[in-house]
Amino acid sequence: MRVSTPDKVMFPAVGVTKAEVVAHYERVGPSMLEFVADRPLTLQRFPRGIAAEGFMQKNAGGHFPASIRRHVVRKRDGESTHYPVVDRVEDLAYLANQNTITFHMWTSSTVAPDRPDWMVIDLDPEADDLQGVRFAVGAVRSILDEFELGGFVLATGSKGFHVWVALDRQQHFVDVSLASRAIAGLASNRHPERLTTEFLKRNREGRVFVDWLRNTGIATVVAPFSLRARSSASVAVPVRWQELERARPDGWTLADLRDEAMVEDRRSIADVTTPQVLQVEAIVAAARAAGVDLDTPHDRFGRTRS
Repeated sequence: MRVSTPDKVMFPAVGVTKAEVVAHYERVGPSMLEFVADRPLTLQRFPRGIAAEGFMQKNAGGHFPASIRRHVVRKRDGESTHYPVVDRVEDLAYLANQNTITFHMWTSSTVAPDRPDWMVIDLDPEADDLQGVRFAVGAVRSILDEFELGGFVLATGSKGFHVWVALDRQQHFVDVSLASRAIAGLASNRHPERLTTEFLKRNREGRVFVDWLRNTGIATVVAPFSLRARSSASVAVPVRWQELERARPDGWTLADLRDEAMVEDRRSIADVTTPQVLQVEAIVAAARAAGVDLDTPHDRFGRTRS
């Protein structure tokens, strides 16, 4: 597509221009659409590049082309949010030309917005704790294995990993959220010295936060193949389980994904996933038997409510 201000530097530390950002989304677009197509998106835009302040955009702009659909969600105050929904590589490129750096997606589609087809466990380390976050991924995988759940790891392009599990859309968000809370609780109960479900950073004591809060109807996750607003122009990509011992969450950049063979290799990792049955009752029962607290009320950020 024709790029406006193509020479504008979006990532000053590595000299990546707007034209290169748009080209990235044109190149990874077919792979990225396998995840983001037919899903409401939140756009992280940086009109002056990542060295300046950006903003999050949930509402599709009035000037967006008609090919970018709108998914309307009524808010409690009576207003509505008109989320953008893309189904074409050209529209990903268009949004990149609108200075979008990062695409955040729902874990459900517009077809069944209240029934997610992905469960995502976010492993969030303190600082640059590579060994800790790799350990956390292994701990979560072990629990998934117990309930015959497969998935893949996403290097988020930031400081942590996500574990993605494909679901068959049979459960509502409330059940998927409860199951993911149970999985997180089991992981932290088994490894209390290294893992925690404590939301407040000051109470984590250097442990990796096993975050289940991506599995609610209001949460989003970074889309695979999306750029991140980090100095290296890092990219969120799927990684193989066996790569974890050397993989970094921010180990792939736009420069690495200039190679179409690399893009295809990363895409193929997610092909191992097929929609699965989430055994909510069995997972919850196992967590309760292990003493995991699944009843203390919390807000949408995980903070305890009275």
